Amino acid sequence: MRWRTVALVTLVVVAATAVVAAAEQGRRPHRWWQSTDVKALLELTDEQSAALDKIFRKALPQLRESMRRLNAEERTLSRLVGDMDVEEIDVTRQIDRVEATRSELSKTRILMVFRMHRVLTQRQRDGLDEWMERETDERGVARTRSGRC
Repeated sequence: MRWRTVALVTLVVVAATAVVAAAEQGRRPHRWWQSTDVKALLELTDEQSAALDKIFRKALPQLRESMRRLNAEERTLSRLVGDMDVEEIDVTRQIDRVEATRSELSKTRILMVFRMHRVLTQRQRDGLDEWMERETDERGVARTRSGRC
């Protein structure tokens, strides 16, 4: 049972990354808890859907800011790595900044997922796990067909 929880957290973290990336690119992020199909599949109540949306909306600004900072830190690291005059200690310090920002983003995502899990029943979490596995498999097939990996 523990591996299912780890798998679900991993899948939701990946989904949260996609949500933040979509938001960064100006696209509307997919909110699975508002999907008619998912709501029916999981038998989500309107109250649960509203609670999940509230958790997401509360975390989104911090996710966006952390993602913005991570992108900026990674760009700086790329510039440093390409500069042959830079000292190794400067690259090391920048790596530390990149990883600290990545860690902060990961913590925010995982806490969001944890809070969302508390809204769902065990049966709903199991159903969400199965739905996300199918979605991931379908996206992998779609990417393969389109020539993207």
